[in-house]
Formats: sequence, C-alpha cells, structure tokens
Amino acid sequence: MATVSDEDDDEGAVEQAAAATREPRESLVAQRMASDAPAADPGASASRTTGTMPAARRKSSSLPPAAAATGGIRDSGTMPAARRSRNRDPDSGLRPRSALGPVSLAAPTPEEVLFRLLTLTHAVSLEMREEEISLAYIDALRDLFPSRRFAVRLLGYDLHRDDPASELPRLSLVYATGRLLPHRRDHVAISREAMARHHLPDEAATTTGIAVVDEYEPLFEEGATGFDVPLVDGGAVTGVLAVEYPPGVGLGPGDPPILVPVALGLGAALRNARLLRESVYLRGYLERLLDNANAPILVIGPDRRVRVFNRAFEAMTGLGRAEVLGQDFLSLLPSEERSRVLPIYIKSLRGESTADVEVRLPRPRDETALVALSTAPILDADGEVHSVIAIGRDLSEVRSLQERIIQAEKFVTLGQLAAGVVHELNNPLTSISVYGDYLLKKATREGRDKGDVEKLGRVVAAAERMLNFTRDLLTYARPSSEEPTLLQLDQVVEEALMFCEHLLDEKGVAIERRYASGLGSVYAIRSQLHQVFINLVTNAVHAVSKENGKITVSTDAGPDASVIVRIHDNGEGIAPENLPMIFEPFFTTKPEGRGTGLGLSIVRNILRSHRAAVEVQSACAGGTTFQLTFLSKV
Repeated sequence: MATVSDEDDDEGAVEQAAAATREPRESLVAQRMASDAPAADPGASASRTTGTMPAARRKSSSLPPAAAATGGIRDSGTMPAARRSRNRDPDSGLRPRSALGPVSLAAPTPEEVLFRLLTLTHAVSLEMREEEISLAYIDALRDLFPSRRFAVRLLGYDLHRDDPASELPRLSLVYATGRLLPHRRDHVAISREAMARHHLPDEAATTTGIAVVDEYEPLFEEGATGFDVPLVDGGAVTGVLAVEYPPGVGLGPGDPPILVPVALGLGAALRNARLLRESVYLRGYLERLLDNANAPILVIGPDRRVRVFNRAFEAMTGLGRAEVLGQDFLSLLPSEERSRVLPIYIKSLRGESTADVEVRLPRPRDETALVALSTAPILDADGEVHSVIAIGRDLSEVRSLQERIIQAEKFVTLGQLAAGVVHELNNPLTSISVYGDYLLKKATREGRDKGDVEKLGRVVAAAERMLNFTRDLLTYARPSSEEPTLLQLDQVVEEALMFCEHLLDEKGVAIERRYASGLGSVYAIRSQLHQVFINLVTNAVHAVSKENGKITVSTDAGPDASVIVRIHDNGEGIAPENLPMIFEPFFTTKPEGRGTGLGLSIVRNILRSHRAAVEVQSACAGGTTFQLTFLSKV
C-alpha cells in the first residue's frame, strides 16, 4: 500500500507506509512529493511548487490562521485572470464571518474549473498507475480549492493472488494533503449522506470493507467539517475522497457541485486504468497459457489466415513464426489432407464444434505426424464467430504403443503355443530317456563294443538334457504360483544361461563365468529370477558384435551380507540420452520386430518385488554392465 501525505508541520514530509498484508511498493507520488516539499513556517502547511514561488503565491501565506493552516495554492501553468486576481488578495478565498455562522470559502469560477479540467484531461492517461492518477486529480483540486484538505483512500485486490474472492479488498493507497489522525488512517468510512447522494445502498460499501457512518468523520483534525464522495467501480465502493475544512471554516455551498463531478471523474479514471491493467495482465496470462500448452494449437481467422500458434505446433512441424503467421492454414497441410480439413473449418465458422478428426501434419525430414484435431468457434462480444481454434493431440506415440502391445500379445500367444508343444514333446522324450538308459545298461552288462556303448551314453545324456530344458521352459512360461525359497544365485544364473545356449551359439558369443564362493542364499522365486537373467543376457547378446563378442557373468559379496550379480558385455553401449529411459515400458532402440520394449521394465518390476536394486553403467564403445544387488539370508 502506498501512503502519501503533505504534513502540517515543518517536515513537509511524504510518508510511505505498507499495510501488514502487502509488500510496500515504490510510489512515483512519494518521490514527487518528497522532491517538491519545501520547508514551511511553524503553524503553516507545506506547499509544493514547481519552481520559484511567485509574489502572488507568497502573499497567500498571509491568509487568516483559520484558513492558512490548511495549505496554499500550487501554481500549475497559466491561470485565468479571475483566478490570478483572487490569489493576489489574501482574503479573497474567504467569505466574512457573520455573527451567526463560521467563515466559508469561495468556490472557483467556471472559467477556472474549465481550464483545470482541460489540463487534467491532457495529463491523465489509462497507462498511469493509480498513485499517479490520484496525484493528478488532487493537484487539480488543490489549485481549484485552496485552503481545503483532501484525502484519497483506495481499496483493491492483488491480481496475482490465487483466489481474489477469498477475502475483502485491501487498502492499497492512502494519499492525503496533510497529516491524518492516527486512528482514522486505516479505518475507511463513508457517510450515509454520501451514499444516499449517489443512490447507493449501504451494501455497496460494506461488502468491500468500508464502514457506513451517520455523518462525516474528520480525518485531519477533530471537530472539523467536511464531506466525502464514494469512488465507485462496477456498483461497489472501492475508495473514498474526503474534503475537509479546518475548524471555524464552514462548508462552502459552491464546493460540492464542482467537487462531486470531479470525484466521479477520478473514480472513472481509476476504474478504466484498472480494467486496462487487468486486461493486459489477462491477455499476457492467456498468451503464456496457450504458448506453454503441450498440445499443438492454431487460431485461424475467417479469411483462413493463421493468427496465433504455439510452441508445441512449432516443435511438431518445425515451422517458424514467419512461415506460419498470416499464412493460409491449408498451405501448411499435405495436399491430400486439405480436402478433409476444409469442411471441418467451414463447420466451425458456422458455429459448430468438431472432435478427434485424424489429420496428418508435416514434420521435418519429409515425415508426418498423426494428430487428432478438435475445432471450436471463438465468438466476439456480439456473438459472431470471430475465429476458429484448432487443438491437436499427437497420436503417433499412442499408435506406436498400440502396435507394441499387439506385438507383445502375439509373443504371449506364441509362448503359450510353445509351452503346449513342449508339453507334447515331453512324452516321447521320456520314452527315449528311459529306453536309452535301459539299452545302455544292457550293452554294458553284455560287454558290447565300446563305441556302441559310448553312443548310447550320448543318446541318454542328450535326452536327459532335453527333458531338463523342457521342464524348465514350462516352469518359465507358466504363470508363477511358486512360493519364495532360499536359492544360490550362481545356480539360478547357470540355469538361465542354459536357456540362452542356442542364442549364444548362434551369435558366436563367448561366456565368461566368475562365481565367488561362500555367498549367502537369497530368498526369491526361481522362475522370476530366470526371467530377469534371461532378459539381461539376451539384451547383452543383441548388443555385442558377431566378432569377438563376449559376456561376463559374475557373482560377488556385497556390503551388509548382500549378494551382487554383474552381467557385462563388450558391445557398443547405451547412448547417454537413452540411459534414463531404458526401464520405461515400450521403450526400445531395437529395429522394428526385434523387441517390444517390455523386457527391462519387467526386470525392474521383478527386482522391486524382491527388494533388489539394479544399477546400469554404460559407455559408448565401452560396453554395458548391469549390477543387481540382493539381500541375502545367511
């Protein structure tokens, strides 16, 4: 809140005060008042001048004490002759005191009022702050009505509060031409007579926190007379202009007819300045809101020219400001899309909205983006269609995710089919294993040829290996109903490597094993850990080259009796910009059809369920290491 006051004492000071609920703001009024305030004689008010005080002004200080105590006249440009002659006569502003009543002050002439109002009209603009507007009006009133005191107190909301309606307006400005009584300064009140004069109900003031009292309450001196005028904004009283006379000086009958219209002009100027300020703020707010939206947005005029577009549209299309603003929006679309979009635009010009029309927008490098376009008409103050707003929603990523989900569902179906095939293979494999073992034992007892016995042994070993593989594969493919058990991680890793042998042989990748001894057991579900290690080894195989490809699998003891498993490959590594996203669902850098982007996401979820941690270290051309840390149960 800005507070400005011309003091009655020889300080001639301008005070700045801040309400407890609001930060103080620097006031141009305060600066101007401080620079203009000269020292005053004891018992006289401080007068502000714009230069050397003219002789007529100096003579005005000889006003009788009852009138001179409230201040002199501020010279402001050329003044009508009638006004100048009145200033030269120190008693011209006073009417003689009669035996029956107090002294009254003379009102300005119509020529003086007209001259000052014309000057005020040129001085005040809507771009001025409320302090500057109030100062200009009070300056005019001081010139027209010497020996009166004026006070303007305004209430207002802070535009930047989250909820302006959450409390009453705050006292935002106090401007006075003298020292206010301390107990009246922050207590804003208006007389019931002033409310009635302007045909305003009491609620117009009380709803904004202004008290309605039976009669005018003096602001400068107890026992003084005066009157007040409401400053109205949209039917609510948002401020009060007080006019006060010193004790012994009565209210001039010619003052209210002039002061009230001037005060109404002040209220209108403050209201218009506020509306302009709010309009500028809201315009900027909406522009920022539109520009920072993460959806591409266009505003198109009735001439098909683009009037507004945001950064999301620029980022999607790669088109700059000069290439979009003022252009026919159809020229921004691929030729095959124009005939589909034009009817949507015409429909919106007729006042109808459309939703989720799929359109392809151009992208850099001759690519296109699939967008769901929604349009709506924008109406002007008369209800006519002023323009059309088009808001897009990028469907490219959604469609890509849908395709990956379909692919993942295919893999699930294929896995179920494979599990069924493996189950059917188990029966003949069991027969081969049983009868092979019988023939091997019989040949050994009968002393058959060693070459034949060796061959039978290979048949039995291969059949047993296939049985173990199909049994583990069924366990892996079947929905897990296992309970956690104590496991040795090196054994689980070795079982997972057996699943991957065919892939390792096909790619010619070497496996190096470094298992530490004496490690504690881990409480886990075997089939789920199989899934973790198979995913990581498979990714490592895809990352290494066919020549000199190598994967190192190791186990080691970690801090706090934990067990660490590391899987390192000597592949090309993971790009730094991709590293934060590798565990996100459906994220993959593999070619189309080579992966679903779900593997590492599943790995992370399984490890979280086992209260295990995973860390990744990768360097371009330096390979990648996945480190898994499990809590052991010794």
